[in-house]
Amino acid sequence: MTAENHVMVTVSYIADRDGVSKQAVSKTVRKLLAARPGTPVDLGPQGQVLRVSLAHYDEFRHRHVNPAKASAPLRPGGLDQNEPTLSASADRESDSFEEARRQAEWLKVGRERIRQQEDCGQLIRKDKTEEAVATIASALQQIIRQLPNRADEVAIAVSKEGVHGVRTILRRVAFEIGNKMADRLQEIAAAMPEHDPLIEDVEE
Repeated sequence: MTAENHVMVTVSYIADRDGVSKQAVSKTVRKLLAARPGTPVDLGPQGQVLRVSLAHYDEFRHRHVNPAKASAPLRPGGLDQNEPTLSASADRESDSFEEARRQAEWLKVGRERIRQQEDCGQLIRKDKTEEAVATIASALQQIIRQLPNRADEVAIAVSKEGVHGVRTILRRVAFEIGNKMADRLQEIAAAMPEHDPLIEDVEE
């Protein structure tokens, strides 16, 4: 899932830059990959994370980490004047000034692209989406399971009007179930918060 033009760095690099433990960075990376599976990342033969996009890492922390609980500074985008210049630390291959400036520019562009994608609704929380799908599926299944309770009505319709009676009763039942589903979905939507809460305790 590695993408060109992304500044790819190791967990050790981020830990050194932010002055936190590698375990804390690894925990954040795991949450990032769970929430955004398309994040550019280099994986080892055992599936371990070798490098991750620094722009995606910083943007994820800025968007979803509670500042009061963050043990490292949140970086909303661009390079802070006091932030170390990215050079050979990213891939240990080049320490030239031009390489450092090129990587710094791609980092700023990458962060801005991520912000734009999220603002346009192209990026969503994987955990919240799965939770919403499970909630909706459960609610609709509960309504569908009530269908056997209408068996008596169907039987009466058969005895009185045959197939025509069954068609009539089934149309009415389908209409009622559809309305119940729509009403239940509206209730679920109304109970949901307008914005997702911050992802708490990303770092220990």
